[in-house]
Amino acid sequence: MGVARIEDYFSRFGFDMPTGIDLPGEAAGVLYGPDYREKNGRLWRVGDTYNISIGQGDLSVVPLRLLSFIGGIGNGGVMKRPFVVSEIKNSRGEIMEKTSSEDGFRLDDYSQEIAEVQKGLRAGVESAEGTVHRLADLPMSSAGKTGSAQILGNTKINAFFVGYAPAENPEIAILVLVEDAREGSSNTLPIAHDVLKWYYENRLNKKPA
Repeated sequence: MGVARIEDYFSRFGFDMPTGIDLPGEAAGVLYGPDYREKNGRLWRVGDTYNISIGQGDLSVVPLRLLSFIGGIGNGGVMKRPFVVSEIKNSRGEIMEKTSSEDGFRLDDYSQEIAEVQKGLRAGVESAEGTVHRLADLPMSSAGKTGSAQILGNTKINAFFVGYAPAENPEIAILVLVEDAREGSSNTLPIAHDVLKWYYENRLNKKPA
């Protein structure tokens, strides 16, 4: 693909922009490509392109954006804007301001590609060789991926998991990040399993018929 095209897609999928959550000081992701390297007196080599093509190397992603992204993959391409406060009322109980999650952006042009990614994320759970197979015994279907994020000049590794459930019609997206814990599957999946099981028992399974 080449680094220029990777940077282009990085931007198209919103990784270099904040989600717009209603909290102050939100950061955005950064791909420290050739221009950044040259300004800092270093050369960009083909090996650096290989690294960022798999999410390693000179690439920073904000966890909240990654959560929005995996939710968008699950629902077919709608990157929704997360929010903390759904509405603001005055002393009389009248709604003065209402927040909408529809202020994100859409990736409908990539519906075919997104469908293939969905298959892979679901296979990670359903296949006995999948890195997320621990979630296979949940009472609902799920999809996801583990990972290891290298930070501080590769001196520290954070384990994480991103996923959604139910796989065929997602209602919840989840990101689990365990700092300085190395491997993603052994450290994050027990947490993800408990959260998704609780969601099924206390939210999904208690909805009125």
